[in-house]
Amino acid sequence: METFPFGRRAFLSAFLLAALVREARARVPRRETGARRWIDGQQAVAEALAAGRISGLAWALEVERLAAEIDLAELTALVSRARIEPAPGGGTNDPAKRYVRFLDSEGRPRRLAYGAALFDFAPQNVITPHGHRHMVSAHLVVAGAFRVRNFHRVGDEAGAMRLRPTRDYLARRGQVSTMCSERDNVHWFVPQGGPATTFDVVVSGLDAGAPDHVIEAVDPLHARREADGTIVAPVIGFAEASRLYTARV
Repeated sequence: METFPFGRRAFLSAFLLAALVREARARVPRRETGARRWIDGQQAVAEALAAGRISGLAWALEVERLAAEIDLAELTALVSRARIEPAPGGGTNDPAKRYVRFLDSEGRPRRLAYGAALFDFAPQNVITPHGHRHMVSAHLVVAGAFRVRNFHRVGDEAGAMRLRPTRDYLARRGQVSTMCSERDNVHWFVPQGGPATTFDVVVSGLDAGAPDHVIEAVDPLHARREADGTIVAPVIGFAEASRLYTARV
């Protein structure tokens, strides 16, 4: 059965989350910029999620609220002063990934409960449709625009995922797309009208005894459609996904 955690647990999770963020903000000196407060807000919710004190959905909602508050010019300036390193190359159509390590006041990398990265998309690059396990992520558009398609992961079948399409929209600069187990676990990003960039935050290793994370490509365009509005999308390899899901799709 498809369920969403909007009951008592979600209410308590949101209440705890608000308290954690207030506490994190109170610890930050007033001279700190809004961008540095954003880093600490992200740290508070990442720690709470990793400790099991809040749900993935509560994390996503708070990250969306933080994205609505941040001044992108401040965040961009802070990222420019971070330690940025290129990631190993991916598939044929993949964007270029750069790891971001924020620095403390003495220039040392901060130890944070989340990872951060920039994804630079040329017009032909695509993040193909894929689902996730043991992790959450947020994707803030900092340049350009994207067509974003989301799917709720209702369940898994042999060699497939049962999905419910949820959103298909144009995300512009300043908008954020989030993913968790409870909502929009499958996503698909295609840049629109030229180059584009996202700034991503990831928290992984959320399930004890499981891998740090698992990402699986799926093929929603060739899915079997069910009477209840769900689709059963085959799990495919990423090489096949890159062949099928180009920027023209």
